[in-house]
Amino acid sequence: MSSIIPGYTYDIFISYRQKDNKGDRWVSNFVDALKIEIESTFKEEVSIYFDINPHDGLLETHDVDASLKEKLKCLVFIPILSRTYCDPKSFAWEHEFKAFIEQAAEDQYGLKIPLPNGNVASRVLPVRIHELDISDIRLCESELGGALRGIDFIFKSAGINRPLRINEDHPQDNVNKIYYRDQINKLANAINENICSLRNMEIFPHEKNWSFDVAKNQAGNVFAVRNDSKENQDTQVKGILRKKYPEWINQYGSKAVKKTKKYLPAFLFFVLLIVLTFGWNGRLSFPGIGKSKRDLAKSYVAEAVKYFDNREFESAKASVSRALANDPKYSYAWSTLAAVSVKTGDVNNAILQTIEAVRFDPSNVTAAFNMAIALDDKKDFTQATEWYLKAIKIDSTFVPAYSALGRLYNSMNRPVDAILIMNYAVEKYPGSQYMYLIYKNLGNSHLLMNQVDKAIQNLEKSRELKSTEPETNLYLAKAYETSGKLGRSIELWQSYIDYETDTSKKSEAKKHLKEITIKHLREIIK
Repeated sequence: MSSIIPGYTYDIFISYRQKDNKGDRWVSNFVDALKIEIESTFKEEVSIYFDINPHDGLLETHDVDASLKEKLKCLVFIPILSRTYCDPKSFAWEHEFKAFIEQAAEDQYGLKIPLPNGNVASRVLPVRIHELDISDIRLCESELGGALRGIDFIFKSAGINRPLRINEDHPQDNVNKIYYRDQINKLANAINENICSLRNMEIFPHEKNWSFDVAKNQAGNVFAVRNDSKENQDTQVKGILRKKYPEWINQYGSKAVKKTKKYLPAFLFFVLLIVLTFGWNGRLSFPGIGKSKRDLAKSYVAEAVKYFDNREFESAKASVSRALANDPKYSYAWSTLAAVSVKTGDVNNAILQTIEAVRFDPSNVTAAFNMAIALDDKKDFTQATEWYLKAIKIDSTFVPAYSALGRLYNSMNRPVDAILIMNYAVEKYPGSQYMYLIYKNLGNSHLLMNQVDKAIQNLEKSRELKSTEPETNLYLAKAYETSGKLGRSIELWQSYIDYETDTSKKSEAKKHLKEITIKHLREIIK
Protein backbone atom coordinates (compact mmCIF):
# COMPACT_ATOMS: atom_id res chain seq x y z
CA MET A 1 0.00 0.00 0.00
CA SER A 2 1.37 3.43 -0.94
CA SER A 3 0.87 6.83 0.66
CA ILE A 4 -2.22 9.01 0.36
CA ILE A 5 0.02 11.61 -1.30
CA PRO A 6 1.77 10.53 -4.54
CA GLY A 7 5.55 10.35 -4.33
CA TYR A 8 5.65 8.95 -0.78
CA THR A 9 6.02 5.28 0.13
CA TYR A 10 4.11 5.26 3.42
CA ASP A 11 1.91 7.63 5.38
CA ILE A 12 3.33 6.70 8.80
CA PHE A 13 6.67 5.21 9.85
CA ILE A 14 6.97 3.68 13.34
CA SER A 15 10.52 3.73 14.75
CA TYR A 16 11.47 1.93 17.97
CA ARG A 17 14.12 -0.08 19.81
CA GLN A 18 13.65 -3.84 19.86
CA LYS A 19 14.34 -3.70 23.61
CA ASP A 20 11.02 -1.90 24.11
CA ASN A 21 8.98 -4.62 22.39
CA LYS A 22 9.96 -7.56 24.56
CA GLY A 23 7.91 -9.09 27.35
CA ASP A 24 4.38 -7.74 26.97
CA ARG A 25 5.19 -6.56 23.39
CA TRP A 26 4.14 -3.00 24.17
CA VAL A 27 5.08 -1.54 20.78
CA SER A 28 3.23 -4.21 18.78
CA ASN A 29 0.08 -3.72 20.86
CA PHE A 30 0.42 0.05 20.47
CA VAL A 31 0.62 -0.23 16.68
CA ASP A 32 -2.45 -2.51 16.59
CA ALA A 33 -4.42 0.01 18.69
CA LEU A 34 -3.25 2.90 16.51
CA LYS A 35 -4.32 1.12 13.32
CA ILE A 36 -7.83 0.64 14.69
CA GLU A 37 -8.03 4.30 15.73
CA ILE A 38 -6.65 5.44 12.35
CA GLU A 39 -9.36 3.46 10.53
CA SER A 40 -12.06 5.38 12.41
CA THR A 41 -10.30 8.70 11.79
CA PHE A 42 -9.57 8.59 8.04
CA LYS A 43 -11.96 7.83 5.20
CA GLU A 44 -9.05 6.54 3.10
CA GLU A 45 -6.74 3.64 3.84
CA VAL A 46 -3.67 4.91 5.66
CA SER A 47 -0.43 2.96 5.26
CA ILE A 48 1.78 2.30 8.31
CA TYR A 49 5.31 0.93 8.14
CA PHE A 50 6.18 -1.15 11.19
CA ASP A 51 9.08 -3.61 11.04
CA ILE A 52 8.54 -6.32 13.64
CA ASN A 53 12.21 -7.35 13.46
CA PRO A 54 14.25 -4.14 13.11
CA HIS A 55 17.99 -3.81 13.48
CA ASP A 56 19.03 -3.00 17.03
CA GLY A 57 22.51 -1.70 17.68
CA LEU A 58 24.83 -0.11 15.15
CA LEU A 59 28.09 -1.71 14.16
CA GLU A 60 30.70 -0.56 11.68
CA THR A 61 29.81 -3.56 9.49
CA HIS A 62 26.14 -2.57 9.21
CA ASP A 63 25.04 -1.36 5.82
CA VAL A 64 21.76 0.49 5.50
CA ASP A 65 19.64 -1.09 2.81
CA ALA A 66 18.53 1.34 0.12
CA SER A 67 15.00 0.08 0.67
CA LEU A 68 14.99 1.58 4.18
CA LYS A 69 15.67 5.03 2.76
CA GLU A 70 12.74 4.48 0.40
CA LYS A 71 10.50 3.43 3.31
CA LEU A 72 11.49 6.60 5.19
CA LYS A 73 9.78 8.58 2.42
CA CYS A 74 6.73 8.98 4.62
CA LEU A 75 4.44 11.82 5.68
CA VAL A 76 4.63 11.34 9.46
CA PHE A 77 7.42 9.76 11.52
CA ILE A 78 6.58 8.37 14.98
CA PRO A 79 9.56 7.52 17.20
CA ILE A 80 8.76 5.54 20.38
CA LEU A 81 10.90 7.51 22.83
CA SER A 82 12.02 5.35 25.72
CA ARG A 83 15.00 5.30 28.04
CA THR A 84 16.85 3.24 25.43
CA TYR A 85 15.80 5.00 22.19
CA CYS A 86 17.92 8.16 22.50
CA ASP A 87 21.18 6.35 21.82
CA PRO A 88 23.46 7.67 19.04
CA LYS A 89 24.92 4.15 18.71
CA SER A 90 21.58 2.53 17.94
CA PHE A 91 20.34 1.73 14.45
CA ALA A 92 16.92 3.31 15.07
CA TRP A 93 18.43 6.62 16.16
CA GLU A 94 21.08 6.94 13.48
CA HIS A 95 19.39 5.39 10.43
CA GLU A 96 15.73 6.10 11.14
CA PHE A 97 15.26 9.12 13.44
CA LYS A 98 18.15 11.27 12.17
CA ALA A 99 17.80 10.01 8.62
CA PHE A 100 14.12 10.98 8.44
CA ILE A 101 14.80 14.48 9.82
CA GLU A 102 17.51 15.09 7.21
CA GLN A 103 15.37 13.61 4.42
CA ALA A 104 12.17 15.46 5.34
CA ALA A 105 13.98 18.77 5.71
CA GLU A 106 14.94 18.58 2.04
CA ASP A 107 11.69 17.32 0.50
CA GLN A 108 8.92 19.44 -1.03
CA TYR A 109 7.10 20.08 2.28
CA GLY A 110 9.94 20.39 4.78
CA LEU A 111 10.14 19.08 8.34
CA LYS A 112 7.89 21.80 9.83
CA ILE A 113 4.49 22.43 8.26
CA PRO A 114 1.80 25.12 8.76
CA LEU A 115 -1.48 23.93 10.29
CA PRO A 116 -4.94 25.28 9.41
CA ASN A 117 -5.19 27.02 12.82
CA GLY A 118 -2.06 29.08 12.09
CA ASN A 119 0.30 27.01 14.25
CA VAL A 120 3.32 25.12 12.96
CA ALA A 121 3.84 21.39 13.56
CA SER A 122 6.67 18.94 13.02
CA ARG A 123 6.23 15.84 10.87
CA VAL A 124 7.95 14.01 13.72
CA LEU A 125 5.29 13.06 16.29
CA PRO A 126 7.14 11.58 19.28
CA VAL A 127 5.42 9.03 21.51
CA ARG A 128 7.02 8.99 24.97
CA ILE A 129 6.73 5.81 27.03
CA HIS A 130 9.18 6.84 29.80
CA GLU A 131 10.05 10.08 31.57
CA LEU A 132 13.35 10.89 29.84
CA ASP A 133 16.61 12.07 31.33
CA ILE A 134 17.49 15.72 30.67
CA SER A 135 20.43 14.61 28.50
CA ASP A 136 18.08 12.54 26.29
CA ILE A 137 15.62 15.43 25.97
CA ARG A 138 18.41 17.81 24.94
CA LEU A 139 19.71 15.27 22.43
CA CYS A 140 16.26 14.97 20.84
CA GLU A 141 15.70 18.71 20.79
CA SER A 142 19.10 19.32 19.19
CA GLU A 143 18.05 17.11 16.26
CA LEU A 144 14.46 18.37 16.05
CA GLY A 145 15.58 22.00 16.23
CA GLY A 146 13.02 22.93 18.86
CA ALA A 147 11.16 21.87 21.96
CA LEU A 148 10.27 18.19 22.36
CA ARG A 149 6.49 17.93 22.07
CA GLY A 150 4.67 14.65 21.73
CA ILE A 151 1.97 12.32 23.03
CA ASP A 152 2.80 10.71 26.39
CA PHE A 153 2.00 7.08 27.21
CA ILE A 154 3.64 7.10 30.64
CA PHE A 155 2.45 5.61 33.92
CA LYS A 156 4.13 7.69 36.61
CA SER A 157 3.79 7.31 40.37
CA ALA A 158 6.12 7.03 43.36
CA GLY A 159 9.09 4.93 42.24
CA ILE A 160 7.38 3.96 38.95
CA ASN A 161 8.28 5.08 35.43
CA ARG A 162 6.91 2.69 32.77
CA PRO A 163 4.77 2.59 29.62
CA LEU A 164 1.03 3.09 30.05
CA ARG A 165 -0.99 -0.12 29.58
CA ILE A 166 -4.28 -0.48 27.71
CA ASN A 167 -5.93 -1.77 30.87
CA GLU A 168 -4.40 -0.45 34.11
CA ASP A 169 -5.07 -2.13 37.44
CA HIS A 170 -5.01 1.18 39.33
CA PRO A 171 -5.37 4.02 36.78
CA GLN A 172 -6.10 6.53 39.56
CA ASP A 173 -2.50 6.13 40.84
CA ASN A 174 -1.06 7.61 37.64
CA VAL A 175 0.05 11.16 38.55
CA ASN A 176 0.00 12.05 34.84
CA LYS A 177 -3.80 11.51 34.87
CA ILE A 178 -3.91 10.15 31.33
CA TYR A 179 -5.72 7.15 29.82
CA TYR A 180 -4.49 4.90 27.02
CA ARG A 181 -7.64 5.24 24.93
CA ASP A 182 -7.53 9.05 25.11
CA GLN A 183 -3.84 9.20 24.17
CA ILE A 184 -4.36 6.93 21.15
CA ASN A 185 -7.16 9.24 20.04
CA LYS A 186 -4.97 12.34 20.52
CA LEU A 187 -2.22 10.77 18.43
CA ALA A 188 -4.62 9.81 15.63
CA ASN A 189 -6.03 13.36 15.61
CA ALA A 190 -2.52 14.83 15.44
CA ILE A 191 -1.67 12.54 12.52
CA ASN A 192 -4.89 13.56 10.79
CA GLU A 193 -4.08 17.25 11.31
CA ASN A 194 -0.59 16.81 9.84
CA ILE A 195 -1.69 14.80 6.82
CA CYS A 196 -4.62 17.14 6.07
CA SER A 197 -2.19 20.08 6.17
CA LEU A 198 0.18 18.29 3.80
CA ARG A 199 -2.68 17.53 1.41
CA ASN A 200 -3.72 21.20 1.47
CA MET A 201 -0.14 22.16 0.67
CA GLU A 202 -0.27 19.74 -2.27
CA ILE A 203 -3.50 21.32 -3.57
CA PHE A 204 -2.34 24.89 -2.91
CA PRO A 205 1.45 24.82 -3.42
CA HIS A 206 3.38 27.75 -1.94
CA GLU A 207 6.78 28.70 -0.65
CA LYS A 208 8.00 26.90 2.46
CA ASN A 209 6.99 28.56 5.67
CA TRP A 210 9.37 30.86 7.48
CA SER A 211 11.12 29.45 10.50
CA PHE A 212 12.45 30.40 13.88
CA ASP A 213 15.58 29.66 15.99
CA VAL A 214 16.93 30.63 19.39
CA ALA A 215 19.97 32.48 20.81
CA LYS A 216 19.31 34.31 24.07
CA ASN A 217 20.96 37.49 25.17
CA GLN A 218 21.03 38.69 28.75
CA ALA A 219 17.74 40.54 28.32
CA GLY A 220 16.05 37.29 27.37
CA ASN A 221 15.60 38.24 23.72
CA VAL A 222 16.55 36.30 20.60
CA PHE A 223 17.89 37.38 17.22
CA ALA A 224 19.23 35.96 13.90
CA VAL A 225 21.38 37.24 11.02
CA ARG A 226 22.16 37.40 7.36
CA ASN A 227 25.54 36.32 6.00
CA ASP A 228 26.65 37.98 2.77
CA SER A 229 29.97 36.12 2.70
CA LYS A 230 31.18 34.71 -0.59
CA GLU A 231 30.69 31.16 0.69
CA ASN A 232 26.99 31.84 1.29
CA GLN A 233 26.58 33.50 -2.11
CA ASP A 234 28.25 30.56 -3.83
CA THR A 235 25.92 28.14 -2.05
CA GLN A 236 22.87 30.13 -3.16
CA VAL A 237 24.12 30.29 -6.78
CA LYS A 238 24.71 26.54 -6.87
CA GLY A 239 21.22 25.96 -5.49
CA ILE A 240 19.70 28.10 -8.24
CA LEU A 241 21.72 26.34 -10.93
CA ARG A 242 20.69 22.92 -9.62
CA LYS A 243 17.00 23.90 -9.82
CA LYS A 244 17.18 25.54 -13.27
CA TYR A 245 19.76 23.34 -15.00
CA PRO A 246 19.55 19.85 -13.43
CA GLU A 247 20.88 18.11 -16.56
CA TRP A 248 23.97 20.34 -16.64
CA ILE A 249 24.58 19.71 -12.93
CA ASN A 250 24.17 15.96 -13.37
CA GLN A 251 26.66 15.95 -16.25
CA TYR A 252 29.11 18.02 -14.25
CA GLY A 253 28.59 15.72 -11.28
CA SER A 254 29.31 12.60 -13.34
CA LYS A 255 32.60 14.08 -14.48
CA ALA A 256 33.50 14.76 -10.87
CA VAL A 257 32.81 11.12 -10.04
CA LYS A 258 35.09 9.97 -12.85
CA LYS A 259 37.85 12.24 -11.59
CA THR A 260 37.37 10.91 -8.07
CA LYS A 261 37.73 7.32 -9.32
CA LYS A 262 40.88 8.30 -11.20
CA TYR A 263 42.62 9.63 -8.09
CA LEU A 264 41.17 7.16 -5.57
CA PRO A 265 44.14 4.71 -5.67
CA ALA A 266 46.58 7.54 -4.96
CA PHE A 267 44.44 8.74 -2.05
CA LEU A 268 44.27 5.22 -0.56
CA PHE A 269 48.05 4.86 -0.90
CA PHE A 270 48.46 8.18 0.94
CA VAL A 271 46.25 6.95 3.81
CA LEU A 272 48.18 3.67 4.00
CA LEU A 273 51.46 5.58 4.12
CA ILE A 274 50.24 7.63 7.12
CA VAL A 275 49.09 4.51 8.93
CA LEU A 276 52.42 2.75 8.38
CA THR A 277 54.34 5.88 9.44
CA PHE A 278 52.42 6.75 12.62
CA GLY A 279 51.01 3.36 13.51
CA TRP A 280 47.36 2.39 13.97
CA ASN A 281 45.80 2.67 17.41
CA GLY A 282 42.17 2.98 16.38
CA ARG A 283 42.22 6.75 16.97
CA LEU A 284 43.50 7.99 13.65
CA SER A 285 41.19 10.68 12.27
CA PHE A 286 41.24 13.51 9.78
CA PRO A 287 39.87 17.01 10.33
CA GLY A 288 36.22 17.21 9.26
CA ILE A 289 35.92 13.51 8.42
CA GLY A 290 33.13 11.74 10.29
CA LYS A 291 31.20 14.92 10.99
CA SER A 292 28.37 16.30 8.90
CA LYS A 293 28.28 19.97 7.99
CA ARG A 294 25.41 20.46 10.44
CA ASP A 295 27.43 18.81 13.23
CA LEU A 296 30.38 21.11 12.52
CA ALA A 297 28.07 24.12 12.49
CA LYS A 298 26.61 23.08 15.85
CA SER A 299 30.08 22.82 17.39
CA TYR A 300 31.01 26.30 16.14
CA VAL A 301 27.75 27.75 17.48
CA ALA A 302 28.36 26.14 20.87
CA GLU A 303 31.78 27.80 20.83
CA ALA A 304 30.17 31.13 19.89
CA VAL A 305 27.68 30.91 22.76
CA LYS A 306 30.56 30.53 25.24
CA TYR A 307 32.22 33.63 23.80
CA PHE A 308 28.88 35.43 23.90
CA ASP A 309 28.35 34.61 27.57
CA ASN A 310 31.83 35.99 28.28
CA ARG A 311 30.97 39.15 26.28
CA GLU A 312 33.70 38.37 23.72
CA PHE A 313 31.47 39.40 20.85
CA GLU A 314 34.07 39.58 18.07
CA SER A 315 35.20 36.04 18.82
CA ALA A 316 31.56 34.93 18.96
CA LYS A 317 30.95 36.50 15.55
CA ALA A 318 33.97 34.72 14.07
CA SER A 319 32.77 31.35 15.38
CA VAL A 320 29.27 31.87 13.99
CA SER A 321 30.73 32.84 10.62
CA ARG A 322 32.58 29.52 10.55
CA ALA A 323 29.31 27.76 11.41
CA LEU A 324 27.50 29.44 8.52
CA ALA A 325 30.36 28.68 6.14
CA ASN A 326 29.74 24.99 6.86
CA ASP A 327 25.94 25.17 6.95
CA PRO A 328 24.39 28.39 5.56
CA LYS A 329 20.88 27.11 6.35
CA TYR A 330 21.47 26.50 10.06
CA SER A 331 18.90 28.80 11.64
CA TYR A 332 20.38 28.62 15.14
CA ALA A 333 23.63 30.05 13.75
CA TRP A 334 21.74 32.97 12.22
CA SER A 335 19.97 33.61 15.51
CA THR A 336 23.22 33.55 17.46
CA LEU A 337 24.85 35.96 15.03
CA ALA A 338 21.84 38.26 15.34
CA ALA A 339 22.16 38.21 19.11
CA VAL A 340 25.76 39.36 18.69
CA SER A 341 24.58 42.18 16.40
CA VAL A 342 22.09 43.36 19.01
CA LYS A 343 24.69 43.35 21.77
CA THR A 344 27.01 45.43 19.59
CA GLY A 345 24.23 47.94 18.83
CA ASP A 346 23.55 46.91 15.22
CA VAL A 347 19.76 46.46 15.41
CA ASN A 348 19.18 47.03 11.68
CA ASN A 349 21.49 44.16 10.79
CA ALA A 350 19.91 42.03 13.52
CA ILE A 351 16.55 42.41 11.78
CA LEU A 352 18.00 41.22 8.47
CA GLN A 353 19.64 38.33 10.26
CA THR A 354 16.42 37.41 12.02
CA ILE A 355 14.73 37.25 8.63
CA GLU A 356 17.34 34.69 7.58
CA ALA A 357 16.74 32.63 10.73
CA VAL A 358 13.00 32.78 10.16
CA ARG A 359 13.46 31.72 6.53
CA PHE A 360 15.24 28.49 7.36
CA ASP A 361 13.10 26.95 10.12
CA PRO A 362 9.37 27.49 10.63
CA SER A 363 9.10 26.38 14.27
CA ASN A 364 11.11 28.80 16.38
CA VAL A 365 8.70 31.16 18.06
CA THR A 366 11.54 33.10 19.66
CA ALA A 367 12.81 34.41 16.32
CA ALA A 368 9.36 35.79 15.47
CA PHE A 369 9.13 37.26 18.95
CA ASN A 370 12.53 38.97 18.60
CA MET A 371 11.58 40.31 15.20
CA ALA A 372 8.62 41.96 16.91
CA ILE A 373 10.86 43.34 19.66
CA ALA A 374 13.27 44.84 17.12
CA LEU A 375 10.43 46.46 15.16
CA ASP A 376 8.89 47.64 18.43
CA ASP A 377 12.20 49.33 19.36
CA LYS A 378 12.25 51.03 15.95
CA LYS A 379 8.71 52.38 16.61
CA ASP A 380 7.30 50.38 13.69
CA PHE A 381 4.25 49.44 15.74
CA THR A 382 2.14 48.10 12.86
CA GLN A 383 4.68 45.45 11.86
CA ALA A 384 5.60 44.79 15.50
CA THR A 385 1.96 43.97 16.24
CA GLU A 386 1.83 41.57 13.31
CA TRP A 387 4.97 39.76 14.45
CA TYR A 388 3.78 39.44 18.06
CA LEU A 389 0.59 37.88 16.70
CA LYS A 390 2.65 35.57 14.46
CA ALA A 391 4.62 34.42 17.49
CA ILE A 392 1.36 33.61 19.29
CA LYS A 393 0.04 31.70 16.27
CA ILE A 394 3.24 29.66 16.05
CA ASP A 395 3.15 28.76 19.74
CA SER A 396 0.00 29.69 21.63
CA THR A 397 1.75 28.82 24.93
CA PHE A 398 4.49 31.45 24.49
CA VAL A 399 3.39 33.83 27.25
CA PRO A 400 6.06 36.57 26.72
CA ALA A 401 4.44 37.37 23.36
CA TYR A 402 1.07 38.02 25.03
CA SER A 403 2.75 40.30 27.57
CA ALA A 404 4.78 42.24 25.01
CA LEU A 405 1.77 42.68 22.74
CA GLY A 406 -0.29 43.91 25.71
CA ARG A 407 2.41 46.42 26.56
CA LEU A 408 2.51 47.61 22.94
CA TYR A 409 -1.27 48.03 22.89
CA ASN A 410 -0.99 50.13 26.07
CA SER A 411 1.64 52.37 24.47
CA MET A 412 -0.69 52.80 21.47
CA ASN A 413 -3.52 53.80 23.85
CA ARG A 414 -5.44 50.60 23.14
CA PRO A 415 -5.88 49.28 26.71
CA VAL A 416 -9.07 47.34 25.85
CA ASP A 417 -7.17 45.24 23.28
CA ALA A 418 -4.39 44.79 25.84
CA ILE A 419 -6.83 43.57 28.52
CA LEU A 420 -8.42 41.06 26.13
CA ILE A 421 -5.13 39.50 25.01
CA MET A 422 -3.67 39.32 28.52
CA ASN A 423 -6.83 38.00 30.18
CA TYR A 424 -6.62 35.11 27.72
CA ALA A 425 -3.07 34.37 28.89
CA VAL A 426 -4.16 34.53 32.55
CA GLU A 427 -6.95 32.01 31.92
CA LYS A 428 -4.89 29.61 29.80
CA TYR A 429 -1.41 29.72 31.37
CA PRO A 430 -1.71 30.77 35.04
CA GLY A 431 1.38 28.77 36.00
CA SER A 432 3.74 30.46 33.53
CA GLN A 433 6.99 31.85 34.92
CA TYR A 434 6.24 35.04 32.94
CA MET A 435 2.90 35.70 34.61
CA TYR A 436 4.42 38.60 36.57
CA LEU A 437 4.80 40.43 33.23
CA ILE A 438 1.18 39.71 32.30
CA TYR A 439 -0.13 41.06 35.62
CA LYS A 440 2.16 44.10 35.36
CA ASN A 441 0.91 45.14 31.92
CA LEU A 442 -2.67 44.17 32.76
CA GLY A 443 -2.49 46.43 35.80
CA ASN A 444 -1.23 49.29 33.64
CA SER A 445 -4.09 48.72 31.18
CA HIS A 446 -6.64 49.18 33.97
CA LEU A 447 -4.70 52.20 35.24
CA LEU A 448 -4.93 53.81 31.78
CA MET A 449 -8.70 53.30 31.94
CA ASN A 450 -8.87 54.83 35.46
CA GLN A 451 -9.94 51.47 36.92
CA VAL A 452 -7.67 51.96 39.92
CA ASP A 453 -8.89 49.09 42.09
CA LYS A 454 -8.38 46.52 39.33
CA ALA A 455 -5.03 48.10 38.51
CA ILE A 456 -3.83 47.71 42.11
CA GLN A 457 -5.18 44.15 42.29
CA ASN A 458 -3.19 43.00 39.23
CA LEU A 459 -0.05 44.99 40.06
CA GLU A 460 0.08 43.56 43.58
CA LYS A 461 -0.09 40.07 42.06
CA SER A 462 2.81 40.97 39.79
CA ARG A 463 4.83 42.31 42.72
CA GLU A 464 4.19 39.14 44.73
CA LEU A 465 5.70 37.13 41.89
CA LYS A 466 8.65 39.48 41.33
CA SER A 467 9.11 42.44 43.65
CA THR A 468 12.24 43.74 41.88
CA GLU A 469 10.56 44.50 38.54
CA PRO A 470 10.99 48.31 38.19
CA GLU A 471 7.87 49.03 36.13
CA THR A 472 5.62 47.06 38.47
CA ASN A 473 6.70 49.32 41.33
CA LEU A 474 6.28 52.40 39.12
CA TYR A 475 2.73 51.55 38.01
CA LEU A 476 1.75 50.52 41.51
CA ALA A 477 3.13 53.79 42.93
CA LYS A 478 1.03 55.71 40.40
CA ALA A 479 -2.07 53.65 41.17
CA TYR A 480 -1.83 54.22 44.93
CA GLU A 481 -1.11 57.90 44.33
CA THR A 482 -4.26 58.15 42.19
CA SER A 483 -6.29 56.43 44.93
CA GLY A 484 -5.04 58.97 47.47
CA LYS A 485 -2.92 56.51 49.49
CA LEU A 486 0.23 58.65 49.45
CA GLY A 487 2.03 56.78 52.23
CA ARG A 488 2.00 53.51 50.26
CA SER A 489 2.73 55.39 47.05
CA ILE A 490 5.88 56.97 48.57
CA GLU A 491 7.16 53.52 49.58
CA LEU A 492 6.69 52.23 46.06
CA TRP A 493 8.24 55.28 44.40
CA GLN A 494 11.34 54.62 46.52
CA SER A 495 11.32 50.95 45.47
CA TYR A 496 11.10 51.98 41.84
CA ILE A 497 14.09 54.30 42.26
CA ASP A 498 16.07 51.48 43.92
CA TYR A 499 15.45 49.02 41.08
CA GLU A 500 15.47 51.31 38.03
CA THR A 501 18.81 51.34 36.14
CA ASP A 502 18.08 54.22 33.75
CA THR A 503 19.64 57.30 35.38
CA SER A 504 17.36 59.81 33.63
CA LYS A 505 14.25 57.92 34.77
CA LYS A 506 15.64 57.70 38.31
CA SER A 507 16.23 61.44 38.31
CA GLU A 508 12.64 62.20 37.23
CA ALA A 509 11.29 59.76 39.81
CA LYS A 510 13.31 61.41 42.61
CA LYS A 511 11.84 64.81 41.75
CA HIS A 512 8.32 63.41 41.81
CA LEU A 513 8.97 61.55 45.07
CA LYS A 514 10.09 64.81 46.66
CA GLU A 515 6.91 66.55 45.51
CA ILE A 516 4.46 63.94 46.79
CA THR A 517 6.41 63.57 50.06
CA ILE A 518 5.95 67.30 50.72
CA LYS A 519 2.28 66.99 49.77
CA HIS A 520 1.84 64.04 52.12
CA LEU A 521 3.51 65.89 55.02
CA ARG A 522 1.19 68.86 54.52
CA GLU A 523 -1.82 66.57 54.65
CA ILE A 524 -0.54 65.00 57.88
CA ILE A 525 -0.06 68.45 59.44
CA LYS A 526 -3.60 69.44 58.51
